[in-house]
Amino acid sequence: MAKHRGRGFSMIEYPTGMNQNGDPSQAWIKLKPDGRVDVFSGTVDIGQGSKTVHTQIVADALGVPFDWVTMDNTNTDSSAVCTGTFASRGTFIGGNAVRYAAEKTRERILEIASKELEISPEDLEIVEGEVLAKGAPDRKISLPDVAGAATYVYGELISGSGTALKPLAEVDDDDGSVTQEPHSAISYAACVIDVEVDDETGETTVLRMVQVYDVGRAINPTLVEGQIEGGAMMGLGLGLLENCYPYYPSAEHRGDQFGAYLAPSLEDFPKIESVILENPSVDGPFGAKAIGEMANNAQPPAIAAAVHDAVG
Repeated sequence: MAKHRGRGFSMIEYPTGMNQNGDPSQAWIKLKPDGRVDVFSGTVDIGQGSKTVHTQIVADALGVPFDWVTMDNTNTDSSAVCTGTFASRGTFIGGNAVRYAAEKTRERILEIASKELEISPEDLEIVEGEVLAKGAPDRKISLPDVAGAATYVYGELISGSGTALKPLAEVDDDDGSVTQEPHSAISYAACVIDVEVDDETGETTVLRMVQVYDVGRAINPTLVEGQIEGGAMMGLGLGLLENCYPYYPSAEHRGDQFGAYLAPSLEDFPKIESVILENPSVDGPFGAKAIGEMANNAQPPAIAAAVHDAVG
């Protein structure tokens, strides 16, 4: 009996969203009379942190503090339409929707502010909740005052809506080919794994894992890192504890209850190093791409390659 060590490497690419057409995400925003911002988005946060990311996107696009923005995606009667939280589309497609809505809302804010300051909207900017004259920051008006003027002076509602939807692809009538890629952005990842394998029992231990992810732009690096490490745990289970086939090698080996289903624990987690690369996408919100489902894709093939390197 002996233990052998091996190293495996994998690379993956992952498209964002299901954009063969008909995959919209919508959002709308209103500025309340006190200057605070309500965002209505159809994207549902299932733990990946999309509410936080969307709040950051809106706050940055509008030029307001983070805590001035409230996300509401809890009511399907009042929220905007979204096809769903799947296909790693929450940041890229849902984030674009709230960004577009914020940009339109910003235009309305500047229109009202220009009336109050008697300055062209093109010569105004919004910084930390105040509308300032470019080059003359002493000429300014607060966002609450802009909202109040819109409500009580001009009788107008400051709001904006946005929809992220890839244009329909053009299909050739003769051969059925399309002239547009069916995805909007592709994220990339690489994974290196070191294992130790017992050549008698087959027991395999992952000793070290190094992962590199190109996410376009990490709008919230802490959430990205958490997604990467959580995905690594799932990928570890997929690579080590799943059957190769249903009930392999026979039906007698299947689990008859959930308690028999093996899942990795923190004690199984190896030494891990995660690297975030930022190569911005021209289409994503502030350059972001995706870091959803791809986070558990790179580990299984790297584990298989490492085991083969050790004992193959």
